Amino acid sequence: MEIIEKAPERIMVVTPHPDDAEGGCGATMAKWVKEYQTQIVVVLCTNGDKGTGDRSISPDVLASIREVEQQNASDLLGVQNVVFLRHPDGGLENDQEFRRELVKEIRRYRPQIIFCIDPYRSTTHTHRDHRMSGQTALDAACSYAWSSSQFPEHLEIEGLEPHKVEQAFLWGSEYPDVFIDVEGYLDVKAQSLSAHVSQMVSSTHEERLERIRNRTGDQGKLVGLKHAESFRRINFNLNFPNRIFTL
Repeated sequence: MEIIEKAPERIMVVTPHPDDAEGGCGATMAKWVKEYQTQIVVVLCTNGDKGTGDRSISPDVLASIREVEQQNASDLLGVQNVVFLRHPDGGLENDQEFRRELVKEIRRYRPQIIFCIDPYRSTTHTHRDHRMSGQTALDAACSYAWSSSQFPEHLEIEGLEPHKVEQAFLWGSEYPDVFIDVEGYLDVKAQSLSAHVSQMVSSTHEERLERIRNRTGDQGKLVGLKHAESFRRINFNLNFPNRIFTL
C-alpha cells in the first residue's frame, strides 16, 4: 500500500452518472487542483435521465437538470472542463462507438492518469453503467488511444495525435493499494455532492458530510491517515522510454 504524495499535471475522470465522480474522488480532485494546479477534465458518460422515482419528471427534463448539477459540482471542485457524452441512463455498452468517444477525449486532453470506477468485483455487485464505464475507460486507454491504427480519423480529420495514458486509478475497489490524504477537503467533497440537488433529497448536507468523514476515516486507518480516498492502481506499461510515470 502506498500513500500518494504528488500529483500529475493532467488527469481525466470518467464517470458513468452525474454525482459518481464526486463520491469516488471528489476530495482528491479538489486537493490536486488547489495544491498542484492539476488540470482535470470530467467525462460524463450518461445523462442521468432515469435517476429518479418521481414519475412526474420527464427523462428529458431530468437530463437537463442533472447536466447543470454536474457542471455546478465540477465548478466547486475546480474542474477545468466537463465533457457530456449524453448516453441514456442504463444504456452504456463497451462497444466501438463508446470506445471511440473515450479515445477521442483521451487524445484531446492527454491525461497522464485516468480515474474511473473499478469494474471488477468479486464480493459485491454494482450498476451496469458503472461496470461498462470502467471497463471501456480502461480499454480505451490501454488498447486504443496510443495506437495510430485505431480510430485514425481522429488524426486525419481533427488533428488529434495518439496518446499513451500512464496509469489508471480505480475508485470503489475492493482491493485498494494507493491512498490520498484528503484531510481538509471533506467539506468541498460534500458540497460537490450537495450540488446534485435532484439526487440528494433524502439527507442533509451535514448527514452527507458525516458519512464522508466515516468512509474516508475507515480508508485512512488502513495506512495511518486521518482521512483518505483509496484507489486500485493500474500501470499500463505502454513502452515508455526507460520509465513508468510514478507520483
